[in-house]
Amino acid sequence: MASECVYTMEDVLEKIVKIGTKVEEIEKRLSAIEAQQTGNCPVVKTPKVAFRTQLSSNLGPVSSGSTIKFDQVDLNLGNAYNDGVFTAPYNGTYIFSMVLGNPAGKPGAFFMKKDGVGIMYAIAGHTTGWNIGGVTTVAELVIGDRVWVEGEGHVSGAYPTARYHTGFSGILVNAY
Repeated sequence: MASECVYTMEDVLEKIVKIGTKVEEIEKRLSAIEAQQTGNCPVVKTPKVAFRTQLSSNLGPVSSGSTIKFDQVDLNLGNAYNDGVFTAPYNGTYIFSMVLGNPAGKPGAFFMKKDGVGIMYAIAGHTTGWNIGGVTTVAELVIGDRVWVEGEGHVSGAYPTARYHTGFSGILVNAY
């Protein structure tokens, strides 16, 4: 007795459709791999948002909770820094940095705030000679979140020989 293989036309068509679907999946995967190797992947660009500010004069003693308005704005890409406050133009991850330089015997402190809540602080002027306290941090912001620096105690600006040592800066590193 001979072994018979019997396929109906429906069985054959079903197998052809399955093979066709698998071929399409393989072609899509291959196209994606080729795009990565040739550099044709879509490029996602983070918008240019960055600022760098400095304090050009000594403020002297400031009362607790006073917003520091850094008047020397060297960089303001995206125009998000205004009158002492940075306002997030995009949802994303940002890096902020602040530094306070004070002479000995004139202690002061900086408090970085995000929508009124403290996220970092730095102190200076508590030891002999000039000293500088600074901090850098990462923050996740949504559009409209505000970040600023408040001072307390003595806040110095420029050194008499045109050297700045008190500043606030930030940059958007990843928008989403």
